[in-house]
Amino acid sequence: MLLDAFTQADYAINITDPDGRLVRVNDAYLRLYKFQSESEILGKTQRLIRSSSTPESLYKDMWKTITRGETWRGNLVNRAVDGSAIHIHLTISPIRRDGKIVGYMGFSLNREQQVLLERQLFHANKLMVLGTLSAGLAHEMNNPLASVLLEAEYLRKLFNREGEADKAAGLKATESVIRGVERMQRVLNHLLQYSRKDAIQGMENFTVKRLLEEAFLFMDRQLMTRGIEVTVYADESLSIRGNYTQIESVLHNLISNARDAFSEWETGEAKRISIYARRRENQIEIRFEDNAGGIPDHLLAHIFEPFFTTKDGSKGTGLGLALARKLIEEHGGTIHCVSQFGCTRFTIVLPAGEPA
Repeated sequence: MLLDAFTQADYAINITDPDGRLVRVNDAYLRLYKFQSESEILGKTQRLIRSSSTPESLYKDMWKTITRGETWRGNLVNRAVDGSAIHIHLTISPIRRDGKIVGYMGFSLNREQQVLLERQLFHANKLMVLGTLSAGLAHEMNNPLASVLLEAEYLRKLFNREGEADKAAGLKATESVIRGVERMQRVLNHLLQYSRKDAIQGMENFTVKRLLEEAFLFMDRQLMTRGIEVTVYADESLSIRGNYTQIESVLHNLISNARDAFSEWETGEAKRISIYARRRENQIEIRFEDNAGGIPDHLLAHIFEPFFTTKDGSKGTGLGLALARKLIEEHGGTIHCVSQFGCTRFTIVLPAGEPA
C-alpha cells in the first residue's frame, strides 16, 4: 500500500542517497520532467534537470540546510527533458536510519499557474509604477525637446543670414541637438523595454552602476524639481546576474515610495535619497536610504505583506514591496528594512555576477 501511495501520488516525489543520486522517483516526477522511464535517470544527480535560471546560491543554501538534518523549502526553476522551464515549490527532508542521514526525499509542487498569475501581477505593478512616473517622463521628454527646438531655430537663423555662417557656432548647436535626441531615444527605448510584458524573463550579467543610473532615468528631473537630492555610488566593477527588469522594478518601487513620503513630510531639512553599492565577499549589497520621515514601528512589521498600503487607491495597490521581496528572494537574495530618527534604509543583498 505504501508503494502504491508513492507511485500514484499527484506530487512529484524523488528519493536520493546522501550524495544526491536518485534511487527512486514516482510517476508524477517522470511526467513533470517528461522522462520516459525511471531507469534512464536512476543513479544520476538532479543536475540533469537543473536550470541556469535558479541561482547557485539557492542550491548552496539548500545543501547546507539538509546536511544539517533540517527540512528545506523554496521555489526554484528546473528544466524538463525538452528544455522547457518547470517552476516548482520544493520541499526536501532528510531520511534517517539509526540517527544517521541515509538519504533525502523531495516533494515538488508544480507552480505553473501560480507563476502565470505572479507574472500578471508583476506586469500590472510595473504599469502602476509607470503611471506614477508619468510626470517624470514628461519632464524627461520636454527638456530635450525644448533644447532641440531652440537649437534648430538658431541653426535656421544662422544659415539664413547673408554672408558666411559661423561654422563653430553651427557645430555647437548641432551637437546640442544630437545630445537631446540621443537622450530622448535612451528614455523611449528604456521605456519600451521596461513596459514589455515578456521582459520579465531572462537572466543576464549587468553592472550595478548601469542598474542604478537607469532606475532614475524616468524620475531624476522630477525629483530635482521637488528639491530631492540624489546620491548614487557604485563601483564600475560591481555586477549582478539576474533578471534586469525585475531588479529595476524593485528600485522603482523604493524610489516612488520615497518620493510620495517626501510629499507628506516637511521638516525644513534637505531632502535626500542615497544609494550605495558594495561587494561583500560573493554578494552585492545595495543600500537605499531616505530621510522622508521614516516608517512607524507599528507599520514597519507589515510593509512586505501583500496589499498592505497607507496610500489611497490612486497611488498604490500594496503589492510593490511584497513583489519586491519575492523577486529578490527568487534571485537568491534578501531585502530588509530599518527605520528610525526620520530615516529609512532598505538593504538588498544579491549574489554577485561576473566582474565587469
